[in-house]
Amino acid sequence: MSKRILQSRRSLSGAAALAVSLLLGALAPGAASAADPVEKLQEFALDEVSVTDAYYQNISSKEIAYIMSLDPNRLLAGFKAVSQGKDPGNSPGLNLYGGWEGGWSLLRGHTIGHYLSAMARAYKQLSSSDAGQSAAIAQKIDYTIGQLKSFQDASPKGYLFASPETHFDVIEGKASGSSWAPWYTMHKIIAGLIDVYEFEGNATALEIASRLGDWAYNRSSTWNADLRRKVLGVEYGGMNDCLYDLYRLTNKANHLAAAHIFDEDSLFTPISQGNNVLPGKHANTQIPKFIGALNRYRTLGQTENFYYTAAEKFWTIVLRDHTYVTGGNSQLEHFHEPRQLDAQRDNVNNETCNSYNMLKLSRGLFKATGDVKYADYYEQTHINEIMSAVNPTNGMTTYFKPMGTGYFKLFGKPEDTFWCCNGTGMENYTKLNDSLYFHDDTDLYVNMFLSSTLNWSARGLSLKQTSNFPVSDKALFEIAAAPADAVTINFRKPSWVARCQPVTITVNGQACDATEANGYLTVNRAWKPGDKVELTLPMEVKVSRLPDNPNAVAFVYGPVVLSAGLGTERMLSEPQWASEKATIPPGVVIKDTIGINNGITINEWIADIENNLVQTPGTVEFTLRNTDSNNTLKFTPHYQRYEDRYGIYFRLTGTSGENIPDDGVCSPPPGTGKLCDSVSSSESGGTTGSGSADSGSTGSGSTGSGSTGSGSTGSGSPGNGSTGGASEGGSGGSGGADDGTTDQGSAGCSCTLSRASSERWPFAALFGLGLVAWRRGRRREAPQGSRTFGAR
Repeated sequence: MSKRILQSRRSLSGAAALAVSLLLGALAPGAASAADPVEKLQEFALDEVSVTDAYYQNISSKEIAYIMSLDPNRLLAGFKAVSQGKDPGNSPGLNLYGGWEGGWSLLRGHTIGHYLSAMARAYKQLSSSDAGQSAAIAQKIDYTIGQLKSFQDASPKGYLFASPETHFDVIEGKASGSSWAPWYTMHKIIAGLIDVYEFEGNATALEIASRLGDWAYNRSSTWNADLRRKVLGVEYGGMNDCLYDLYRLTNKANHLAAAHIFDEDSLFTPISQGNNVLPGKHANTQIPKFIGALNRYRTLGQTENFYYTAAEKFWTIVLRDHTYVTGGNSQLEHFHEPRQLDAQRDNVNNETCNSYNMLKLSRGLFKATGDVKYADYYEQTHINEIMSAVNPTNGMTTYFKPMGTGYFKLFGKPEDTFWCCNGTGMENYTKLNDSLYFHDDTDLYVNMFLSSTLNWSARGLSLKQTSNFPVSDKALFEIAAAPADAVTINFRKPSWVARCQPVTITVNGQACDATEANGYLTVNRAWKPGDKVELTLPMEVKVSRLPDNPNAVAFVYGPVVLSAGLGTERMLSEPQWASEKATIPPGVVIKDTIGINNGITINEWIADIENNLVQTPGTVEFTLRNTDSNNTLKFTPHYQRYEDRYGIYFRLTGTSGENIPDDGVCSPPPGTGKLCDSVSSSESGGTTGSGSADSGSTGSGSTGSGSTGSGSTGSGSPGNGSTGGASEGGSGGSGGADDGTTDQGSAGCSCTLSRASSERWPFAALFGLGLVAWRRGRRREAPQGSRTFGAR
């Protein structure tokens, strides 16, 4: 069948689009075929990368231990009851778990999907390092799959769910009663089954998923245009996403047709045009839809470029208009008015599921384009949202992460919550190794600086990375095995590197010239076992300002957001619909301001932040100077905080003062935490959209690399270049490639000697926004014999 027939054309809508879907579904399974791959980069298998960082290892082991402690029979009890014709909500004695898996819950059954996804990934990553534990995990997976198969076999239609099918009838208006988001839960179940097949190799899991795909098609293909709108008006997770995944595995045309039915073009069209129609919408309802849109492009190829554009523009809009310094978004689970972020700071910000899904979207966009802005955002959000959402003592995870000052993190309970974010939390910490490294056919891309090992078996390259950011500014890579031919290693140059300090790279202790292009430092050579590459990535404190209140600030050091502990007095919670929220009870006094004194204006204080937020030697702890809070607020990495009240944002009080004159200074987008690049004052790396600030720490707008431009990113295919045209905003520049340094001899290091310039945005465009200016710090002298690269 031609791709033209396969695609649900953008010009078709309503009944016409449905007719195309029906036509597709009528074809014999196997008649459809996926397009050639459009992804520029691929991930490594989970058993090819191992995280060796002790903090990460502890969290992963705690999470796996928790998941293994769960009784699959209790997770399956609702499915078993339905297969026997019972309603678990009215059947006492089933020994269900509590919370969202309890008898009262209308979302019962979602956890089994997360459980399967997490267990499958844990099995895969441990299969090469811990045969005993991986075998124990496989035993539980196989038992669970066997039980699900028996429950599905009891249904002539292939229905498999932990609530009666009437829940779907209620959504369609065909029955009375209660329902919540049954298609959301169905997405989790199908996705979990697919993960088991792909990571653990259980063919029965794919058989079950395929029958559920048939059931989903048989039901959805009966909808007319009005009913389709009605059903898609209720949260349905990533049904399009999982059905595209299923189609790639089964090649069944009805699975593809069902995926198309869940593509919401009425939403994709305005977003693809750069229009922010998100205010008032439930955030985590929207994000998976665009993951599915991107998956349509990945599955069917260039003919579906509209769906790529929709996903890319959505990512841009969320970062530009709705994202906090940690990379998270939302208040009370919803998007609100663009760039009104200080106004929405409270105790119910940043639903963790949102960050899970934004990272999934970012990872897919990175693989499709190779654009470093997605890797920048991924690191920012992974550290400051995902690693911030877990209790390192027991593996329990958060629902919300307050941006309001004085609140605290609330974690789920092992058997009594099972919130959606507990489910995605199971997955988050069983895949900590999945985005450190990427590759194409020949080259390696190092995206994250975390102690780990890589075994690229297809190329015969193995290496060990030793990093300890933000304690140390160095990353060491030691080659353990290498092929005879040359291999190019591309090291991401983070957007957070200090603005006026040199990035250095050495090979075996000797200076090494390397290409700098598109946000990566590239070293090409024939490697030998024992070769060592050392990167020095200098860090500094940066200030992130919110767009609706430039005096509401957060502090960032290197890749980590800082927060100050505010005590543990009366850390009480109260219900928040189906979850919980932290409170500040009457009588608990929280000071959420920092007064600037000693005759210094706010803008002067910020411009001299390196002397006003001072690091305690030998620690990652910072204290204030020239304020009314000197030595009383101690700022440390927020992701490690889990047992006290905190403040990320504080409101600065005092005299604002004039902007610092443009004399050796540069102006950052507010909220990005980005400071000066090593460029003249006529240039600046990074862009703010319409002065929005991308509200990110090292930039939630692609971590200060200017992910968004003016919000009118080019709609061309990513295959035509990862950074797009001049109207796109590109990656905001990958840094000061022309930093005034001169090429040095290789001193015996046989690296490629070349340099490449990067796109930049004019300083005048930023300065005209009236943003606060920053003093350039003095350039530190580079170590003898080191190749230096300007800050991004």
